[in-house]
Amino acid sequence: MVPALYFLMLKDFIIRREISPTTRADLVRSFKIILLLLLPLILSYCGEAENKNTDHVKQGIEYTNQQKYDKAVESFLKAIEKHPKNPEGYYGLGGMYNYKKMYPDAEQAFKKAISLDPTHYNAHYSLGYTYELMGKKDASEKEYQRYRDLKKKFDALANKE
Repeated sequence: MVPALYFLMLKDFIIRREISPTTRADLVRSFKIILLLLLPLILSYCGEAENKNTDHVKQGIEYTNQQKYDKAVESFLKAIEKHPKNPEGYYGLGGMYNYKKMYPDAEQAFKKAISLDPTHYNAHYSLGYTYELMGKKDASEKEYQRYRDLKKKFDALANKE
């Protein structure tokens, strides 16, 4: 269990107990100090989990660049298994499925990436390309248009900064 959860349970215990206001204030103050001291540990734990997911995606991209496509698929699947709510694993997997001409699987991977991040304009473009390869012209044009709209918005935001 993450150390912060123990402290949250302790805080809940302190609040529920019949303790004098002075003692309670001292305990709450101590709790806040301990929590502040543990904050770097908690944040590093969160960052470590994110880095591991990014590592699997980066590894999948590296395997793709090395033309080791089966290993790339494995890496993207590991990224998805570890963090199923990160769209990048699905996006990479969809690209591999397109390369392997597994178009229905690619379609599902890109749709999942989009469901997790509707603003992922590259996933919209790739889904449009997948539809094009499948002969679904109307669906393809819809996704390409969505890509253009999102890309334009992101470019406009980037130019403002």
